[in-house]
Amino acid sequence: MHRATPLTLCSFCAIFAAFGCGVASDPAGQPDTTPAVCEAHDYHVESEAVDVKQVRATLQVPSGEPAADLPVQVCGIDVCLKFKADDNGMLSVAPAQKMLQPAFKYGDGFDYAELAAPLNANNQNLGQIIALPLPALSEGAKFPKSGAVTNGDVTLRLASNVRVEHDVLTYTDDELVLRSVAVPVADSPQALPPDFGFELAYGLSPLGSTFCPAAGLSVKNSQNWAPGTEVEVFVQGLDVSEQWAPYGTWLQVAVARVSSDGKSIDTTSGGIPILSSIALRRK
Repeated sequence: MHRATPLTLCSFCAIFAAFGCGVASDPAGQPDTTPAVCEAHDYHVESEAVDVKQVRATLQVPSGEPAADLPVQVCGIDVCLKFKADDNGMLSVAPAQKMLQPAFKYGDGFDYAELAAPLNANNQNLGQIIALPLPALSEGAKFPKSGAVTNGDVTLRLASNVRVEHDVLTYTDDELVLRSVAVPVADSPQALPPDFGFELAYGLSPLGSTFCPAAGLSVKNSQNWAPGTEVEVFVQGLDVSEQWAPYGTWLQVAVARVSSDGKSIDTTSGGIPILSSIALRRK
């Protein structure tokens, strides 16, 4: 089956250089505590503006209830408009303007996971969209100075020399806890196009937190893939600055492998440079 490749997918060596070095060891085998050097990159690709006339969607939570008052955005990299679904989860807005690389972003990274559905001239009636409530803040996990932090099926592994930067202008200290929610891939084709071949996905919070070097990732092998199965890991570009990923689409940032006991999927190269939505597929 043909699988789509993100437009700005880098070679593995470029990805791993861009998102931070690993934790090196000295001849005695001790971790190197020298600060890692990480650089964000500009993933912008020149494209023509799209005339965004009217965007429609019906937003529901997984139980089938309306996602009443759900915050949404219609954003290009040049302009961003904020809206809310109505009490019945219905949305019909008329931006009536041209935008560069427009996408429909639903969720806010606080109460709901945030995902992006690209818009084009022929794709502005999005149909039914599943909005995903995040766990309560009280269920979130505080970030350690280094080591593992886990919420739900997702574990991030922070190197001993990691530098973590949170978006403190958006989140308060109490909101800076890891929270994750599984995304129903088959029911989310707007944000997870089927031709990408994704089989697992998660929405994460707090959005925009960066890790240098990139955080290792471990997720529960809920798909029961065979031990040793090779897996590709992607992040979605939710930030219009496009420093860490191309806006509105997916960038591969790591490779992973199913553990020998079949319980987890663990990164073996690369890692998570920024908290965003993530998706996985078998190689």
